Amino acid sequence: MIQRLIICTLFTLTTTSIMAQLSLKEYVEAVMMYSHTIASAEAVVEGADAEYGIAKRTLLPSVSLSSDVAYNIDADATPWALRADVVQPIYNGGGNIARTKQREWLLAQSESALESSMLDVRYEAETLYWSLSRAAIYRQAMRDYITIVQRLKGVAQHRYEEGYTSKSDLLQVESRLSDAEYLLSQAEQSWRVALHRFNILRGEEASTDVILSEDIFDSFAMPIREDIMDVIEHHPDYLRAVAGKESAQSGIDLRRAEYLPKLNVGVFGMWQSTSSGSVNGGVLLSFNTPIFHFMERREAMRSAKSNYQRADVEVENVVDKIILNESNGWANLEYTHRRVEAVQRNLDIAQENLDISTYSYREGMATILDVLQAQISWLQIYENAIAAEYDYTIAIASYRYIVGR
Repeated sequence: MIQRLIICTLFTLTTTSIMAQLSLKEYVEAVMMYSHTIASAEAVVEGADAEYGIAKRTLLPSVSLSSDVAYNIDADATPWALRADVVQPIYNGGGNIARTKQREWLLAQSESALESSMLDVRYEAETLYWSLSRAAIYRQAMRDYITIVQRLKGVAQHRYEEGYTSKSDLLQVESRLSDAEYLLSQAEQSWRVALHRFNILRGEEASTDVILSEDIFDSFAMPIREDIMDVIEHHPDYLRAVAGKESAQSGIDLRRAEYLPKLNVGVFGMWQSTSSGSVNGGVLLSFNTPIFHFMERREAMRSAKSNYQRADVEVENVVDKIILNESNGWANLEYTHRRVEAVQRNLDIAQENLDISTYSYREGMATILDVLQAQISWLQIYENAIAAEYDYTIAIASYRYIVGR
């Protein structure tokens, strides 16, 4: 009965632990759901879509109602009139079409900006996930380091009590233990800060405990390099720049339309409050054309064209940035992968060297300095391994971010 209870308890604890684990995908999704940056970008898209809808409706007929009242103090009655107009724009120099096109490109620009914001948030989430993993592993490494030093202290204490060594060995080990506890305190603080950032980004209480189901020491396959032309063609920064350029082109057409003839046609109906209550109506025809603006049109066109030239240069600048970032990102990925492979071999060597040094000291075949040096070597290589694995996971996330995946 007791054994069954113990088994059930262990199973419950294990299940709870598994349920409490958080994968990278789950964390990224939680962050994106909570993100204020994405919510703000979505609001911009919503506004741009509404502006586009307004521009499309300027091409449709408009219906208006007006009323005039003329008060005469000498008259017995106050006449007033009610008029309804239905007007259809016919031609305004292409202004309505240009405005609609411009709003459409501004909508596309805001949608690309939303995609960029989602990439930013996703990359930040992945970075914080791996940062917390690194902090947790480093904290555990410091705990293991303290355990190693404490075991050496036990050996040194025994050898001192047996008269095989001087108290100097024991004092050196105690000093090393004090340093190890100091390092653990720093590691605990770094882990706590990383946890706070991790939780705040997903909208949780800062000190909420979490168990990561993935860590930086997991095996990650080397990604395949993306085709740079495909990257450029689909990258949200490039699409946003192109949309800005097309919007500027529509801006030229819109400024030109301000100085071209305008023609509207429509019908109206009017009711007047006379004694007979007369009703009449007719057809509206409105025509207007600018004649002379003291060279205003030329300056307006020059301004609009300069905006287009600036947008065109920005497209080329974005292309250069994407190419440069992709090249640097891939180089970073290659070299961090090499460091991971190198440091994994060194870990086994450092652990074996530490075991041999500790055994030799216990048997009186090595000095305390040899063991302390082996401990330092083990710690440095372990720290290098943590740094290399972290850099590699960040390099993978960074490359995906650079290529817009």
